[in-house]
Amino acid sequence: MKNNKKISNLLLRTHLVSSLIMFLIFLVFFFGTMAMWVNLYMPINTLISAENSKLVAKNIIKDDYRNIDVEQILKVKGWIEVLDTDLNVMYTKGNPKIKRSKYNKDEFYNKIINANNDLFNDNEYIYNIAYNDNYFNKVIKKPSIGVRNFFRIAITLYLIIFVFIMILYTRITSRNLTIPLQELMKGVKNIYQGDYSTRIQVKCKNEIGQLTQAFNVMVQRIEEERKLKEKSEETKRRLIMDISHDLKNPLASIRGYTDLLIENPKLSQEKRNKYLTVIQNNSIRVNDLITDIFDFSKFESIDFDLELKNVDICEFLREVIASFIPSIEEKNIEYNFSIPDNSIQVKMDTKNMYRAISNLIVNSLKYNEDSTKLNISVQDIGERVLVIIQDNGIGIPKELEIDIFNPFVRVDSSRNSKSGGTGLGLAITKAIIEKHGGNIELESSINCGCRFTITLNKEMKPCL
Repeated sequence: MKNNKKISNLLLRTHLVSSLIMFLIFLVFFFGTMAMWVNLYMPINTLISAENSKLVAKNIIKDDYRNIDVEQILKVKGWIEVLDTDLNVMYTKGNPKIKRSKYNKDEFYNKIINANNDLFNDNEYIYNIAYNDNYFNKVIKKPSIGVRNFFRIAITLYLIIFVFIMILYTRITSRNLTIPLQELMKGVKNIYQGDYSTRIQVKCKNEIGQLTQAFNVMVQRIEEERKLKEKSEETKRRLIMDISHDLKNPLASIRGYTDLLIENPKLSQEKRNKYLTVIQNNSIRVNDLITDIFDFSKFESIDFDLELKNVDICEFLREVIASFIPSIEEKNIEYNFSIPDNSIQVKMDTKNMYRAISNLIVNSLKYNEDSTKLNISVQDIGERVLVIIQDNGIGIPKELEIDIFNPFVRVDSSRNSKSGGTGLGLAITKAIIEKHGGNIELESSINCGCRFTITLNKEMKPCL
């Protein structure tokens, strides 16, 4: 099932979550502020307005002011002051903000008396006054920050906490974008510096994840193409060296014997024929090498097309084998052919496929001793057909099983020209079979023979 996670959905989710956080912060602060307001103000107002409240001056006034019950007043961090008729402070209990010995008339009458002897709140203090014949009893609540200041502080704290939480949330959520982008930038930098083994490990299921996968695929292909290019350059260099080496010896021989014939016109006919035979053989080897190089380049070219047609591969192999019977019997090769009687249709280019298979049979005859056993069989395995060519001859070293199909790779590393062959036979065979959409594999070891397995598709698949 395709994953629909996108960066736009991530941003939308982030916006919704941030809005929810804003709303929750607002609710927490709103109810918290109200709770603080109730805790700070409502108990005082309730206590003051309550009947027989010990915070109301008239309920605690006594003739002997030293016996006044100030316990509740002190609990709310208030204080009492007892004034005589001349506004002198006779008695103080608690911790007043300003310790006084006397009030002036303007301060007392304008601020206190004008409150109509009722609860008075100037946003800083709450006052309550009761009269006695000899003195006033003044109750003053603890200092208050006031309603406006209280809400100003609350809103300021709300904004500070809100901004802090949003910054923290933004940093956390932005990691979903910044960290993958940082990893991508690091990968790009490594590629720029030539490290094509770089792979980015980012677990995202949005566009960044897709970009990461595309980046890794791109780098992998670049690395593969780079290795192929290096391998191609190495192969090209080796081919040039191999061609030069294989051409050098026969051409040097041709030139040497030609110069000998020219410089010695009085040589006997026997020697002249001997030298001319050497020149002819070396000319044939040079021609065969050039022909094989041309054919190999042709089969390797992407522009080369096969002439395909439906062919009964069983009958085709019987014809190929029949052409080699004289050579097989001449070397006393013990042969066994296991080919089905029924028809197995395969699309192939018979001319080129003949060359591919004959190269394998020729090698078996050329490099093995007399009385070697040769087996050729065909197996029908559904959509594919196996052609197996096997002998029990000298074999090929295990380490050469893969490289043996490369151009100019011989079991004889000394490249003795007398051993025959151009070193391109198996490379041409492999190129032809792969052009048919098949493949060839070798199983071999020294003195245990070779087993070549050719796999062909009944319905041809294009080669890559």
